Amino acid sequence: MSGRVKTVTTINGRMVKQGRGAVSVFDNGLLYAEGLFETMLAIDDRAIFWDEHLKRLYKGTAVTGLKLPIEADELTRWMKKTLRAHPSRLTKLRLTITAGESARWVGAQGKPQVIFGAAEHQMPVEPFKLHVSRFHVDQDSIFRRIKTISYAIHAAALSQAKRAGCDDALMLNEKGQVAEVTSANIFWVKKDRIYTTPLASGCLDGVTRKIVLRELKKLKYNPVERNCNLTTLAKADEVFITSSLKLVAAVALIQNGRERYRFDSGPITQEISHHLRRMVGLE
Repeated sequence: MSGRVKTVTTINGRMVKQGRGAVSVFDNGLLYAEGLFETMLAIDDRAIFWDEHLKRLYKGTAVTGLKLPIEADELTRWMKKTLRAHPSRLTKLRLTITAGESARWVGAQGKPQVIFGAAEHQMPVEPFKLHVSRFHVDQDSIFRRIKTISYAIHAAALSQAKRAGCDDALMLNEKGQVAEVTSANIFWVKKDRIYTTPLASGCLDGVTRKIVLRELKKLKYNPVERNCNLTTLAKADEVFITSSLKLVAAVALIQNGRERYRFDSGPITQEISHHLRRMVGLE
């Protein structure tokens, strides 16, 4: 492949050649960022936590009024078709639904475009370094509960973090409380008690977050959803993040200007990480 990462793409169920997939320049996904997406880890032709991702997708359609052009079973067939065409066993799968062409100002919806893209994926190995972003999330917005393709704030925060030599950005809300990482939810451990930010903080209703909260209870932990500020987070014994493409990943550093907060990858982080990897078939 001459060093080029292979991507398999289908648009509305039809396979397109790499680099040849296209949607109209008049699609409202481009013009107004009207659309939804889900990103998933996939093993062979199995999208991990597919049903949970579909539930959030349909929640997004209810909020935005975007109507999917196909039923869930057909969407599942298109998903499997895309994954089976990729040569790698472990892939990153993205489902994007654009609003389609329409005159936005008259409120009419065109035909949504359903795009699946699968690319080779490597699970993270090293602990993450997080940079506290100067951009904040709106904790009161209903759009924080779904995944729209309007991701400009998070993209800018991530770019800022990369320039600072970090892996991702830690986002605060407009009250100055910890909300999330641009691509993950955040958890912390203090005296063997596990905490995470509540949905009211403005964090995404993450699929993996939900699974981890459920599995922690099975492991006899009693996780607590609690707002916190950076001062509280800095005193944690362990910090980890959760997402579809990371599952559970330790955080080694949080950088806030000249301040540096360092954490060890402790036993609780390792326990839940191995538990989830076994659960999805990676161990």
